[in-house]
Amino acid sequence: GKVVEGVYAIGDVNGKMMLAHAASGQGISAVENMCGRENVLNHNSIPAACFTHPEISFCGLTEAQAKEAGHEVAISKTSFKANSKALAELDSDGLAKLVYNPKSGEIYGVHIIGIHAADLIQEASNAIAKGMTVHDLKFCVHTHPTLSEVVDELFKGAKVEAHVPVTV
Repeated sequence: GKVVEGVYAIGDVNGKMMLAHAASGQGISAVENMCGRENVLNHNSIPAACFTHPEISFCGLTEAQAKEAGHEVAISKTSFKANSKALAELDSDGLAKLVYNPKSGEIYGVHIIGIHAADLIQEASNAIAKGMTVHDLKFCVHTHPTLSEVVDELFKGAKVEAHVPVTV
C-alpha cells in the first residue's frame, strides 16, 4: 500500500491482522498519532487464538520465521504434564514453546497449545509489546498452583548469556 500523510487505515482494510482486538489496538494507535503523540503498534505483540480443544495461541514469530529473518534463535519448551492445575482439571495435554535470542534474551515469539492457551498467551504478548527480555521475566513469581506456571517454566528454562556487571 501507499502511505498517505494524514490517512489512517485500521482493521481488515490494512490487511495486517484480521482480528477484532488487532483493529482495536490499531485504532488506539491511530488516534494517538492524530493527536500528535507518536505511537507505533508492534504487530508481533498481538496475540492470536484458536478456540479448539485444546486451545491454540501464539504471538510473534515462529522458529522458522525468526531464522528466515536472520535472527540467532534458541528455543525453550515445556509441557502441561507436570502442571498441578492442568492435572487437577484433568486436562494436562499441551505444550508451550518460546523462540528467543540466546545472547540478548529478546523474545521473538511464544506458541501455546493446551487448556486456556488463549488466556496464557497474554503475558508473552505484553512482554513483546514492552520490549521485555527473557532475563526480565525469568525471575517473576507466578501463583501456585495455576496454569500460568507453564509460561513461567518457559522463561525460567531459557538459556541466556549471563548479564553479569563488570566490576573494576
